[in-house]
Amino acid sequence: MTRERIVAAALVIIDEEGVDGLSMRRIAARLGVQAMSLYNHVQGKADILDGVTEYITDRMRMPTRMSGGWEEGVRTLSHAFRKAAMRHPRAGELALTRQLSTPTALAPVDTMLAMLLDHGFDEGTAVHVLRLFVSFQVGSLLREIHTAPPAQSPGQDRDLAEVERARTAYFAEAGFPAVAKVAPILAVNDHDAEFAFGVELLIDALRRLAPAQGTAGAHTSR
Repeated sequence: MTRERIVAAALVIIDEEGVDGLSMRRIAARLGVQAMSLYNHVQGKADILDGVTEYITDRMRMPTRMSGGWEEGVRTLSHAFRKAAMRHPRAGELALTRQLSTPTALAPVDTMLAMLLDHGFDEGTAVHVLRLFVSFQVGSLLREIHTAPPAQSPGQDRDLAEVERARTAYFAEAGFPAVAKVAPILAVNDHDAEFAFGVELLIDALRRLAPAQGTAGAHTSR
């Protein structure tokens, strides 16, 4: 029994049932041991959740410094966060919300802050930008893993085109004029495109806060 085995078992449970399904008893049962024996290797459930966070963020493989402009840096980091989180969607939400809990989890946070500071953003703005993008990541991830077609019954196996036709009909006939007008568009869930649209929109909004080009590099985190 090791901490790594306990964290791996916890990750499997989270993948299957979400964080709410995790307990020391469930982990112990999966490993074939008594729950109390886990405490020889971990401090408790919070420690295990930190371990899961470390596992996911460690696999983001973020560079310590970003090259190029801040726009491309924000874009690269945002998509890297999402890609890592979607390997374990239910645990990805956990990693994003607990990312300040451990030194390993702080590494990608430091990368983003360093990139912004190196391009001249002041400290306060850099932190605001970080939190804005974390909030966007969490919201996008929650929507992606919890969105279900309203017309689809549990366990019903239908191809994507049929699901989209059913959703279009549902929205068109719901009795709301604006919803009906955009029903064919609203019926499609292209999460990749939605995420990319959101990232670009946020980057565009941040350009008015960006320092003048001549002041880039005035602040540094190293």
